[in-house]
Amino acid sequence: MNKNSKWYAGALVLAGVAAGVVLVSAGTSVVHWSGSTQFCGSFCHSMDAAYASYKKGQHFQTNSGFSVGCTECHLKYESTRGISQAQVVGLLWHKAVSGSTSLWGEIRGTLNTPEKQIAHRPEMAKTVTEWMRSTDYVTCRGCHDPLNFKANPAKPMVAPMHKALAENPKAKIDCLGCHPNAGHKYN
Repeated sequence: MNKNSKWYAGALVLAGVAAGVVLVSAGTSVVHWSGSTQFCGSFCHSMDAAYASYKKGQHFQTNSGFSVGCTECHLKYESTRGISQAQVVGLLWHKAVSGSTSLWGEIRGTLNTPEKQIAHRPEMAKTVTEWMRSTDYVTCRGCHDPLNFKANPAKPMVAPMHKALAENPKAKIDCLGCHPNAGHKYN
């Protein structure tokens, strides 16, 4: 085939499109796989202790039977529906930084055993708590709307208390201040 022919140019374009589709599909699959709870709990060894405590927590098996995944709480915008392209970039950046931190802990040997992970738990919890506060608990609010909690006869004050906090412009809702074990139960 002549390199100057339209067929040659067409074949190059077609090959480029096919390669692009394959690369985007593979990249998307890797992003979804590495954001799964199975990845965090089984493949990512630096999360062994966190995964064990997550399986005992309130979000592993909710009263409705739904399981909240690791990334829905630990990655910005992951629990938010309908995010912008800029937020997708932010999500992927946050995912890369978080994953790199865990990988670096594995490589250095500071997070490579459950005992070391438990020893670093206060430091890691502080980092996550500060991040969640700095984002005004965007990951919590992706699923929980304090203005619209349903009344629970077993806990009649919960819905009105959350609504009163949400309606008060001076109140800062500190989800982890009241629910420190919402995602993980350590005992």
